[in-house]
Amino acid sequence: MLSMRILLTGANGYIGGAVLDSLLADDFITVNKSNVSALTRASGAASVKAKGLEPIIFNSLDDTDVLAELASQHDVVIHCASGFHTLSARALILGLAQRKKQTGNDVYYIHTSGTSNIADRPISKTFSELNYPLSDKDDMFSYLKSRDSAVPYAQRTSDVVVTEVGVEYGVKTYILMSPSLYGISTDPLHEFCHTPILIRKSILLGNTPVVGDGAGSWDNLHVLDMARAYKLVLSKILSGAGADIPHGKDGVYFLQDGHHTWLELAQMVAKAGVEAGALRTTELKQLSLEEATRILTGGKNLLAEIGWASNARTSGDKIRALGWAPLRSADFETHAALDWVNILADIKAKEAAASSTR
Repeated sequence: MLSMRILLTGANGYIGGAVLDSLLADDFITVNKSNVSALTRASGAASVKAKGLEPIIFNSLDDTDVLAELASQHDVVIHCASGFHTLSARALILGLAQRKKQTGNDVYYIHTSGTSNIADRPISKTFSELNYPLSDKDDMFSYLKSRDSAVPYAQRTSDVVVTEVGVEYGVKTYILMSPSLYGISTDPLHEFCHTPILIRKSILLGNTPVVGDGAGSWDNLHVLDMARAYKLVLSKILSGAGADIPHGKDGVYFLQDGHHTWLELAQMVAKAGVEAGALRTTELKQLSLEEATRILTGGKNLLAEIGWASNARTSGDKIRALGWAPLRSADFETHAALDWVNILADIKAKEAAASSTR
């Protein structure tokens, strides 16, 4: 494999932590971990050090000059910190462009995104998609650009900018677009996934919420299967085949395994909550879009609809063509019960800590 310097952002997060663990497993990178730089906030430094890496501490993704300078010292950037922060993605790509100018060698950028980008809006009826599941073999860049020109959405905007800036500056880009993720990564608590959010709201409301009739359907994927897809793309790059696999305007990869409706997910969470002794009933609490905006997304109406009521079905044909296949499909049926156990333990621990300080 080629010797390349790799920068990973969000190294202690739900996605970035899983990706980093996957890359470090089985001596995948090299015995010399100095080839890998892990960007993290100060709170995650100890975790990164425990993995044998020296963390790079940063304060904010808004520090774009810092990000560009860091990227200019690396050949590959894997950006897991946020798919919604367009300026940080652009800065990292521009930094890689400087690296290419300095070394004369190809540089590569792997971007984290999600399938809310291709979701419909079935409640407001402001966008309808008749062609689900969408295949990444089709021209997804043009699709994303067209939709974003009509209704800007930060994560989708980032994908368009990543592609266009990469093409302009000769940086090979790969966008990995995940669906609803589940499963344990580096931390048993992963608060930004659908199931943990539903659990927390179930505890607050006394019933598990569902938006409207819950008929919308999304794909799902275990976070460790997701991490293996990142590892596969990186392995192609390190083997010298980065230019031979789809990239740039053809570089959108859908990652998907099973699928569920929002009603099915809510029912799963409610059932596991009753079995855990945390809920009294499996009866759901039906929310209007306005209520979901207030309760689930902190006032963000667009996110309430596309993130909790929409359809977003894909076919990950390109990643499968590279040899990837999910291995943890069966875990979906039990993941809600495990999340209940971890969240209830967290609540109990915090209550005990609060009592001890009184």
